[in-house]
Amino acid sequence: MMPVKNVVSWNSIIWCLVQEGLYTEAMELFHRMCISDVIPDDGTLVNILSCCSHMGDLALGKQAHDYICGNNITVSVTLCNSLIDMYAKCGALHTAMDIFFGMPEKNVVSWNVIIGALALHGFGEEAIETFRRMQASGLCPDEITFTGLLSACSHSGLVDMGRYYFELMSSTFGISPNVAHYACMVDLLGRGGFIGEAVTLIQKMPVKPDVVVWGALLSACRTYGNLEIAKQIMKQLLDLGRYDSGLYVLLSNMYSESQRWDDMRKIRKIMDDAGIQKCKAISCIEIDGCCHQFMVDDKTHDTSASIYSTLDQLMDHLKSVHHCKSFDVEDINYSRNLQ
Repeated sequence: MMPVKNVVSWNSIIWCLVQEGLYTEAMELFHRMCISDVIPDDGTLVNILSCCSHMGDLALGKQAHDYICGNNITVSVTLCNSLIDMYAKCGALHTAMDIFFGMPEKNVVSWNVIIGALALHGFGEEAIETFRRMQASGLCPDEITFTGLLSACSHSGLVDMGRYYFELMSSTFGISPNVAHYACMVDLLGRGGFIGEAVTLIQKMPVKPDVVVWGALLSACRTYGNLEIAKQIMKQLLDLGRYDSGLYVLLSNMYSESQRWDDMRKIRKIMDDAGIQKCKAISCIEIDGCCHQFMVDDKTHDTSASIYSTLDQLMDHLKSVHHCKSFDVEDINYSRNLQ
């Protein structure tokens, strides 16, 4: 209803939409802002790049980058950091690295973003090397730096390095580990099979473990088939009053895999009694620069009828191939490609 809107007006509402996870609506508002001849500033573009990161929409992210370059917008350190984060989270790690190394000036956030990007893509040793370069540049790491570093060790299975940096964080840099750091360590130890050590670490935590910490341990229990500790974790979560559907489904699946049907039914009953519903996962696919979202049994897409028809044809083909007594080599290869 405002008769006149300036850049602050637009930024305020775009920021609110981003905070609420309404990324598509934020992008639509950005387009309306451009049409209204209000020139976006750093704050606007940082929010828009954040939308692209959360949606994983590389095509849209590239458009935002092209807009920055095409309008001769001065790229600040903050904007550079957002570009790096966007490209990394959208899968274009090499582009993110190129922007990072091309920056004339880097702050702590710049290093944190690239360490986190390397961690996300499973380049643990490269993340550690980047951390060393950060230290050599004279910048002091903060707690977020170590979250990225420990995450990198976890994703790459570098257990000893993770233990080393977890200790270094407090002994050398005076940073007290927070819940996020403990969650990374529990995940690291759990993935490595050191479930007993992970349990001991949780017991020694100066802060109360949250659902992320317990979730990391529960995931490790499923990997290594440790149902006894898994049951103890669920008891802790019930005592905390936490009813995270994913954790209950995880434990239910563990019982199912062990053919403990009575225990599985008990978990399902707890979920039903507490009104816990399994969250539906959303998948995204990018085709010709357009991002499409869908869920299981989703019929909302404009071409859903055609999609399901094609899927049925593929399934019929697979069934005919598998039931055929003599297989043609070409059919076998085609079947494998489809699978």
